[in-house]
Amino acid sequence: MHNPIDSRQLSNFCELVKMRTMRKAAKNLNLTTSAVSYSIKNLESDLGCKLFQRDSHGLELTHAGRRLYSISDDLLTSLTKTRYLVHEWGEVSQKTLRIGATSAACQYIIPMVLRELKESFPGMNIQITVGTSYKLMEEIEENNADVAIFPWGKAGKKNLTSIGKDSLEFIVNPLHPWASNSSNLLETIESQRIILPDSKGYTFDLVNEYFNSYRKKLMPFIEISNEEVIKRLVELDIGIGILPDWILKDEKEKGSVVSIPIGRKQIKRNWVVSHSENRELSFAETLFIGVASNVAQSLFSDMLQ
Repeated sequence: MHNPIDSRQLSNFCELVKMRTMRKAAKNLNLTTSAVSYSIKNLESDLGCKLFQRDSHGLELTHAGRRLYSISDDLLTSLTKTRYLVHEWGEVSQKTLRIGATSAACQYIIPMVLRELKESFPGMNIQITVGTSYKLMEEIEENNADVAIFPWGKAGKKNLTSIGKDSLEFIVNPLHPWASNSSNLLETIESQRIILPDSKGYTFDLVNEYFNSYRKKLMPFIEISNEEVIKRLVELDIGIGILPDWILKDEKEKGSVVSIPIGRKQIKRNWVVSHSENRELSFAETLFIGVASNVAQSLFSDMLQ
């Protein structure tokens, strides 16, 4: 059974230690000197020991008093923080968390993050916007989203938190010639039917930049920002997709697609959560970032196993 110290008595004790006299402490606390004296006596009675020695020079801390004062600031800070957190939990349950996500994040990461959020904040409303990395960055800058998760470059800005990295690969139908012979991909890449992400998105620019470095120009046969559709099209042998391996776990187990390394150099993506630069993160947003990081790293690590 808990038997905690009275926080008001502890606060009065700390103020008396700082001020050194009952009169000054009472003035700062907006109390009478007798009220402060009564509070300290009750605290000493509760703890069963003297906290001050009273002599002609004033008040001096006892050994127990010094030890209590050394930890009292942390105790009071923790209690104050708890008050603010509980207040925020009460408020956030009535609020809406506006989340931005790319198609892949929305399909594979967001559902597991929301399960955790709804357990912590069952009354909180969720609003989800799906878009490209560039569009989601604009949503954050224009205050149309509270947090957003998407692949990006280096997380150099203070409002970008890196949550994991992945790399892209070719995916083909098992009957595609590349499935049995992937030795000369770059020589034949321009003649292939390539299914690429939205040309207005970050991943498209990343892929385009990679092949431009080899002086290869990719002309999208189909352009779509939906990883599930890309997988289905590859399964039907309609074209070649470019996706991260962690998205393909079920299809590879079924043998409906084959993944092939893009080349000696990898196309790597850094996944981030973005939030506003102009205000402090709320508890719900901080929790979102932490859970999203755990989920992403768990998904991405599967491709290394």
